[in-house]
Amino acid sequence: MSLSRKVKKYYKWFWDESLGGDYDAWGTSTYFMEIGINLYPDRQLEVYENGNVLSYDGSHHADDFGRLCDQRLGDGDIQEFEISKLEFEQVWQTKVPINRSSI
Repeated sequence: MSLSRKVKKYYKWFWDESLGGDYDAWGTSTYFMEIGINLYPDRQLEVYENGNVLSYDGSHHADDFGRLCDQRLGDGDIQEFEISKLEFEQVWQTKVPINRSSI
């Protein structure tokens, strides 16, 4: 079994639990991830029910809110949630994260 692939893939899924603690009021979230050829996330966007958005990538791995997923994700893990690159890029380019001054 190969531990890499030749193209990046894009995924979206709904997380039906809140962050809890100080961020519980944010509500549930939708995750968008770009998975690189090494099967690790390259970019991650979290869109919360209250409108807050968090983003992580190679230039911003972690902060007080969370972090870029550090787990290898193969197709078998999240294949059913695959979306197009176009859909991912549209969300990445239009959502304004509260944890970054600019992207």
